[in-house]
Amino acid sequence: MKVLLAVDGSECSMAAVDEAARIPWPEGSAVRIITVAEVPSPITLWAAPMPDGSFKEWERAFEEQSTERAAKAAARFGEIAGSQTDVITRMLKGDPKITILDEADHWGADLIFVGTHGYNALQRFWLGSVSRAVMSNAKCSVHIVRRRESQDAYGRGMRILLAVDGSGPSDIAIEEIANRPWPAGSEVRVISAIHLPFTPTPETWALPESYYANVEKIAREQAESAVNSAVARLRASNSERGIPLTLSEEVIVSHAEEAIIDEAKRWNADLIALGSHGYSGFERFLLGSVSQAVASHASCSVEIVRAKSSA
Repeated sequence: MKVLLAVDGSECSMAAVDEAARIPWPEGSAVRIITVAEVPSPITLWAAPMPDGSFKEWERAFEEQSTERAAKAAARFGEIAGSQTDVITRMLKGDPKITILDEADHWGADLIFVGTHGYNALQRFWLGSVSRAVMSNAKCSVHIVRRRESQDAYGRGMRILLAVDGSGPSDIAIEEIANRPWPAGSEVRVISAIHLPFTPTPETWALPESYYANVEKIAREQAESAVNSAVARLRASNSERGIPLTLSEEVIVSHAEEAIIDEAKRWNADLIALGSHGYSGFERFLLGSVSQAVASHASCSVEIVRAKSSA
């Protein structure tokens, strides 16, 4: 498995290093730690006083700082994970929102790890967000890490909330959780949400009395089928792995994003895992995106699982 870990030296980026190092990656996996030196252009620097020296010296200072950050992240990763995973570092130059995605494509990454500063909606609008850009445009899975208040959480098994809906992307997420090794003592809670649709007519009196009961019955059966299928796959994986996962399940009546976010908070999840339907920008505008809503508002880390696009 190829894991691209993007860092910038901030606390949230080091939290991403900690979380990536905590996971026992499959044998033969490689972790590439990258930093991106976003060097201001000479035109930009005209508006501000430049330190002593030429622009080349100014540029080299940015690059050296990025290289040091990558080395620090690699050392931190090694302290937690040991030497069982191959780790390399690389310093790149450019806009992080573009450079991280380009490097993931060129290297053929299976998963991008990135921390988030946790900006609110207004700050994201004005400041932009590297994690948001990567989440929206990556062709592979993306793991967005939120820094925990207590670092003691890294000494125990993980609590993974797996949201399923019976779709193809959901099945890919199930396979990812089933196939990946997790720390000893980890738990997986499988949930599916029932969202009752609007009535097909404004004249609700014209509907049969059994309408709502039948709609909920069908929706519940579909949700239970999705949950049962996921649990069966995880149980099969449990019989194969040396350290089994503890499993639980629930069907919740609510909007999908609300159900996932609320249950993750109630259950004190470390990670939410869910598939992405891969809608384009216009489709996301029309239909919304559960994965993006969850990644934007959850209080814990979120992994959006995608089947890696082929060339």
